[in-house]
Amino acid sequence: MTLHKDQVRVREIIVPALIGRCLEESPEAARDATVMNRLFTQGADPLFLMEAAPDVFSNLCKSLGLDVAKGREAIEKAHWMGPATLLGDGCGVQNPHAHLSDQEACEVLWLYLAYFSDCVEDGYGEDITFLQRVQKAVSCVINLTAEMFSGDSIRRTALDALKKFKETANLTFDEQGRPHSDQDHAFYVAYKAGHPCCCVHTPTLDFWGTTDTTTLEKQGITVDKQISPCFGIVFHKTE
Repeated sequence: MTLHKDQVRVREIIVPALIGRCLEESPEAARDATVMNRLFTQGADPLFLMEAAPDVFSNLCKSLGLDVAKGREAIEKAHWMGPATLLGDGCGVQNPHAHLSDQEACEVLWLYLAYFSDCVEDGYGEDITFLQRVQKAVSCVINLTAEMFSGDSIRRTALDALKKFKETANLTFDEQGRPHSDQDHAFYVAYKAGHPCCCVHTPTLDFWGTTDTTTLEKQGITVDKQISPCFGIVFHKTE
C-alpha cells in the first residue's frame, strides 16, 4: 500500500507533535488540546469561537462595555464549570433596554457565541470525516465573523438564542422533579428556570450537572465518572 505524501507528513510530523503537546504541562498546551478537541471531536462551542476569532471576541466585549479579560474568564468558567456560572440576580438579559451589569453582559456574550456554535457533546461518529469536522467548525467561525454587530444587535441575537434554547430544550421531569433532556443547552435552560440540577441524555452517555450552589452528592445523584463535584457522566450499559 502506497500512502499519499500528506498521510506520511501527518504520520511523521503532525502526530508526533500532537503527542508531544498533549504530554506538555503548560497552560498553552492545555488550551491547544481543548481547541483541537473541539475542532475534531465535539464541535465549535463558545470557548472555541473565542479562541478561533480573538479580534471578534474582543470587539464583542467592547460593544457590551465589558472588559475583555472578564469576558474570557466568564466563557472559560462556563466551559469548565457549566452555564450556571453565568447566572446572576438581575433581569437585564431578558430586558433589551435595561442596563447590563458585568454579570449580565457575560451571560449575553455567552448566549451570542452559543447562537453561532455547533456542538456535539457526545462526540462525532466515525461516519463524520475529519474534513467534515473542520468544515463544521470553520462554518461557525465564518458565520460569527461575518455578522455586523453593535451592542443592541448583540443583545437581540442573545435573546433569540435564549428563546430558541427554551423552545427546544424539551424538558421532562422524573419522579424527584429533576429535569431531563436530549439537548445540551437544557442545562442552561433548567438552571435559569431555578432547577438545581439537570440531566442531558445522548445515545451513549447521560450527563448530570448541578448549579454551583449544590453538588451531585447533595442532590443524591450517583455517576460512573465524576468530572467535578457539580458534573458527572453515567455510561449506558451495553449487552
